Amino acid sequence: MPFYRRDLRGSLPLSPAGSGRAPGAPTARTEPVRDSVARRPQCPDSAGGYAVLDLETTGLSPTKDSILEIGLVLVGADGAVERSWSTLVDPGAGVGVGPTFIHGIVTTDLDGAPPLAAIADLLVRDLAGRAVVAHNARFDVGFLSHALRALGRLERGWVVPRVCTMELARRYISTPSRRLVTCCEVAGVEIGRHHSALDDAHAAAGLLRHYMAVGGRRGQRSTAWSRALDEAAVFAGWHWDAGEARRQEALLLPRRGAGVPRTALPG
Repeated sequence: MPFYRRDLRGSLPLSPAGSGRAPGAPTARTEPVRDSVARRPQCPDSAGGYAVLDLETTGLSPTKDSILEIGLVLVGADGAVERSWSTLVDPGAGVGVGPTFIHGIVTTDLDGAPPLAAIADLLVRDLAGRAVVAHNARFDVGFLSHALRALGRLERGWVVPRVCTMELARRYISTPSRRLVTCCEVAGVEIGRHHSALDDAHAAAGLLRHYMAVGGRRGQRSTAWSRALDEAAVFAGWHWDAGEARRQEALLLPRRGAGVPRTALPG
């Protein structure tokens, strides 16, 4: 989660398409959904847990800018990593890559990368049934939600259950800054030397595990992440095609080299 996102000087899952749907009700963190929206209470493709996300983008605006890279780490309800993947994303013809000095991506890196529409079913399949975690979730989840709504994969009016490791930082660690690097250093969480979507997603997953450990020692029964799990279990806003999702696994194009050294990132 590079801080340029705030200052460029340096925002029960639906079953796969084709299945029957039963009516349901939105959770407390959703906006009202029209009665005509069909929903389903279960998601056979997900075992629950968390989807830890990091995005690299061409800029700050979900409505004007595009996603360039996705890093996704799937973890269980106990915080243990289950699997992960990453891919570069083609933002479309004529779209510039934005601040390369921040994300390290140049135009030629995107040769052969899929557009977001080509991997949207895979992405939604892996988000479904899980609470989405990010460091500065307002940005990452906001950006992703806007893009997936435009592709018809997220029902309008539904707010994705999320956990923000940046917002929770000062509740669970003593830190002078909520920057991802600083939080990881204070919490003793390993973080890659280079900034990339997958490295940052793994780092945020490490912070979530640290918060869980601290919360456990405090005897906390209700936490932001446990409440988000409950919301994710009944979230009914996702749409995806299971067959397409399996096919799209072959389209992923991970970053070929290291990202920008962390010391080069603006504070």
